[in-house]
Amino acid sequence: MFVQEGCVPEDLRPGIAAAVEGICLDVLGAGDVSIEWTVVARGYGFRGGKPSTTSLVRGRIPDGCDRGTRARFLMGIADAWRRITGAAEDEVIVSGRDWSWAG
Repeated sequence: MFVQEGCVPEDLRPGIAAAVEGICLDVLGAGDVSIEWTVVARGYGFRGGKPSTTSLVRGRIPDGCDRGTRARFLMGIADAWRRITGAAEDEVIVSGRDWSWAG
């Protein structure tokens, strides 16, 4: 997870991690998730010429997941992120690549 410095307080991160694990278990049937936090220092992330407040959540999804499963997974994480952090819809980007692409 890539977050802009100061945008996702450390005390919220365990709740976010628990929510992501719960969504993975619920949607994909797998709850053992490895989560890493990368903080982008102030002055290094920009959007529209202004300091960015956008977070990026990248993950992997099993090969062969149908479109509905993929959508529930991605939207579930985005919804949980916004609920926990108070971020706006355009302040979180969630992506899930297929396992086979995870080289």
